[in-house]
Amino acid sequence: NFSVMPSQSRTMTLFRSYITGSVLLSAVLRTSEVESRATRASLTELLSPQMGKDIVWFLRRWAKTYLLVDEKLYEQISIPLSTAFGADTEGAQWIVGYLLEKVISNLSVWSSEMELATDTVELLVTLVETKERANIVVQCESWWSLAKQFASRSPPLHLLSSSVQRSLMKALVLGGFAHMDSEAKQQYWAEVLHPLQQRFLNLINQENFAQISQEEAVKQEIIATLEALCGIAEATQIDNVASLFSFLMDFLSSCIGLMEVYSNTPETINLIIEVFVEVAHKQICYLGETKSMKLYEACLTLLQVYSKNNQSRKRCDATAEEDQYQDLLLIMELLTNLLSKEFIDFSDTDEVFRNQDQSTPASNRTVSAADVVLYGVNIVLPLMSQDLLKFPSLCNQYYKLITFICEIFPEKIPQLPEDLFKSLMFSLELGMTSMSSEISQLCLEALSPLAEQCAKNQEKDAPLFLATRHFLKLVFDMLVLQKHSVEMTTAAGEALYTLVCLHQVEYSELVETLLSTQRDPVVYQRLANAFNKLTASSTPPTMDRKQKIAFVKSLEEFVANVGGLLCVK
Repeated sequence: NFSVMPSQSRTMTLFRSYITGSVLLSAVLRTSEVESRATRASLTELLSPQMGKDIVWFLRRWAKTYLLVDEKLYEQISIPLSTAFGADTEGAQWIVGYLLEKVISNLSVWSSEMELATDTVELLVTLVETKERANIVVQCESWWSLAKQFASRSPPLHLLSSSVQRSLMKALVLGGFAHMDSEAKQQYWAEVLHPLQQRFLNLINQENFAQISQEEAVKQEIIATLEALCGIAEATQIDNVASLFSFLMDFLSSCIGLMEVYSNTPETINLIIEVFVEVAHKQICYLGETKSMKLYEACLTLLQVYSKNNQSRKRCDATAEEDQYQDLLLIMELLTNLLSKEFIDFSDTDEVFRNQDQSTPASNRTVSAADVVLYGVNIVLPLMSQDLLKFPSLCNQYYKLITFICEIFPEKIPQLPEDLFKSLMFSLELGMTSMSSEISQLCLEALSPLAEQCAKNQEKDAPLFLATRHFLKLVFDMLVLQKHSVEMTTAAGEALYTLVCLHQVEYSELVETLLSTQRDPVVYQRLANAFNKLTASSTPPTMDRKQKIAFVKSLEEFVANVGGLLCVK
């Protein structure tokens, strides 16, 4: 309703909102100052961490919404707000400095309070996630002091939890891309990233690293570095991806080497894989062909090492399936992130990568996303079991992955080894018949591209062709004989239509068999009419999008009219 108000009413509404917000902000700042003074007076034991958490919670959301607002994004904005906290105002500079001091104070005093520390670092991320705010932050001496303290692993920052340290690294990297002269920027990176790299290389290049690798101090240093790498990847934006990708790629090969050293330390293995997950998640959409291939090669090597270590571990230790939950989940997330390149690609907007990639002909490609994903599937499929699929997050990620593969690389499915092909088909059937409606819908979405692939090949004795004939009956029974959620009708209808196009004779036989079981003439005629009407708009059915849409629309009416006559469960 705000957009249709008269101009004067909108102005008054903005003004009232600003006054109300100002009163609330003033109250929170006063409370925050009381807390800060009590901290300076060593009265921390009298303070409540929950109160500190609430203060930071509010300040973060206020800063994200009102501090240094980009006025170009709004047709009308409160003049008092713009005057108080807009660009080039003393108020904006003062409150940025105040919030930064608040962050530093909280991290010093409340490092052991994980929730408060997490919210505090998220406030810091908010202060540097836009260039306008970050440009002010990096002018504060306390910011540089914080960066040096974190880079040197000085107390109490090194006591922060892993997730908080990761977010703090993200904030420090984002701040490094604020407006600074070249000398200051070079100095900043030398004080933030160079110590991280140097410490890591000095550690892993020691001749006795394999012997000292299991010492607690060494393991903590490795874990801290891996968490920092995740934070660096999370800081990726379109204008900094070129610099961060080059920096991170130097680490990835070393991380693969750590897979061998820590093969019997699941927590470290998971964190190593997570570094690759974050790099793929945040950067793959910006990478040109050459850079993407480098990442594919690194991921393929990672999976090869994981596969070898996992086989060795299985030979010497029959661990429970649940122990593989986390690394399988991460591997599937990595493969899904790599697949996302096929439908989310911003690389043409990145001049740096595009110009670099033009120097290498596409014909020189050695590794593709399909190669990595199918190799990963060779790892994942044999390890998946019905017990592991009881973990909801693992189950969702697994079915999301195999659906993406069927949609993006349907031509690769018939090329799978026989045992893996059977496992994949069994997984699809299990998902359709025994899992949640969400999983069932994913499986139905995977069937259409598989049927279309069969139609292209016309190999009627191929395993995939025979499998789709089996799925025709499953989908037919689901829609006609079983109760199912309305949300699944569209996905099931599209799958059924493509399967009918592929197996028209078998579909007619299913209909005739069903009709022959009806003893009531009224029910028989009603069903016969409904089936005739269902296929009237697509006779004969072909792989035509318009026919498919008309079929799905008719199917919705079919289910509404006769679904209750036949449902057996």
